[in-house]
Amino acid sequence: MINDYVLPKPATATGYLLHRISAGLASGEKVLFRDCGDSMLVRSEAKLGNNATTTDHPKAGDIRVFQLRASVSKKTKGKRSYYPVADWRSRHAWLQRKGEQHGFELLTVNCTAKFAKVEKTGKTFTVDQTDFAGALKVTDAGQFALALQTGVGGTARAFGFGLLVI
Repeated sequence: MINDYVLPKPATATGYLLHRISAGLASGEKVLFRDCGDSMLVRSEAKLGNNATTTDHPKAGDIRVFQLRASVSKKTKGKRSYYPVADWRSRHAWLQRKGEQHGFELLTVNCTAKFAKVEKTGKTFTVDQTDFAGALKVTDAGQFALALQTGVGGTARAFGFGLLVI
């Protein structure tokens, strides 16, 4: 069972600090989180408290509205690079490929993108931040359940990216 927790937080608590907090709450269990400004959404199989909402597991053919914050990139000769901020077509194609891997088909999608500065242990660097929203159709319930549990995309999860919200 996957549990979602909405936890109030100071707006100044961001980035890698939230990763450390969410990992501490889950006592080493895998956890996904998203910074929502004055709160954070934490998803975990571990029971963190009594205020959980359970994420449903849609069946194949079900349609859901979704949100996803991801760091969209491509690898060329082993080196990761980001698409230009205005290149929404490449971002949509990236999510379409992820959908095929994770058991869903995009029905409609919109995205906004920017480069976000993140800080980890005193170092500041930049990652792509693409916020997707739209509607999807579940094609493989098992793969989709795994995507809800483990996230979508492989970059910047420690900074709150990858959590698929339905």
